[in-house]
Amino acid sequence: MVKIGAQNILERKFLADKIETISIDGDQIFTISISTSQTKYITVTSTLDGEYQQQFQIITKQEANQLGIKLEPFKFATIADDKRNAHKVIAATLVLEIPEGLNLNIISNIGSVNLMGSFNKLNINLSQGHFYAKGDANSARISTVEGYIKVITTYANVEAISQNGMVILDVFKSNNTSWKLNSINGDITVAKQE
Repeated sequence: MVKIGAQNILERKFLADKIETISIDGDQIFTISISTSQTKYITVTSTLDGEYQQQFQIITKQEANQLGIKLEPFKFATIADDKRNAHKVIAATLVLEIPEGLNLNIISNIGSVNLMGSFNKLNINLSQGHFYAKGDANSARISTVEGYIKVITTYANVEAISQNGMVILDVFKSNNTSWKLNSINGDITVAKQE
């Protein structure tokens, strides 16, 4: 673990040869940024800040061909539930560099997700946060409640529905990729990557 100033920064590296799917429980994580490259490793960098940073940790767990990541309180940590502690928060961010062509499953109550690169399947469900992707995926299901959805890609079959937001779609040539985008209150934009 590396400590810099008032933040706790932790980096972990995994050989990715058996990993097909990364599943992130992003509750209480403000920003999740993931980029792909031609690497054989998954690098996970977490930054924890705020008054309760010492009482939380990012947990990683590998089972079969899946890597799970989530923010958890330490077992021995107790956070008083009173009015004085209502404003004290944990500010967590997560940055991953992963190989191209993996599957991603992400859920988060407050977090925003930023993706760059080439993915196989995306399954993203966000409550308050937004979704931004620049790159390609073979299939994607993206849902937000409050946040916008913005995708910049080279090719896509797009189905986009926003109940209370605007939908702006570029025209793409038909192919086998599928982007299913849903938002309740957020705008949806899909643009062609030049």
